[in-house]
Amino acid sequence: MFSGDMARTVSVRQFRAELSSLLDGVTRRGEHVVVTRNGRPEATLVGIDEYEALEETAEILPDSETMAAIEKGLADFARGDFTTLAEFQAEMDARQPDNT
Repeated sequence: MFSGDMARTVSVRQFRAELSSLLDGVTRRGEHVVVTRNGRPEATLVGIDEYEALEETAEILPDSETMAAIEKGLADFARGDFTTLAEFQAEMDARQPDNT
């Protein structure tokens, strides 16, 4: 995911010349690349995982029920009202019939 660092800005010409190394930066180090044409931003290169996460976010933002459920979950978490994975696994193990 996005680390919050500044994106690298390159011209279309530089983008063409350095495409392979720019892709390496995006895929291996999570960098962002803004491509400019005539000094104006035209496109951004981000990793596929981040792009898919952005698409998913854009899909759920208009869904008020989903957003309400997320907000409730965040509020529950902030209050400490949650079950840890270890607690959940122990509960599931306790529900399994004893086969011994």
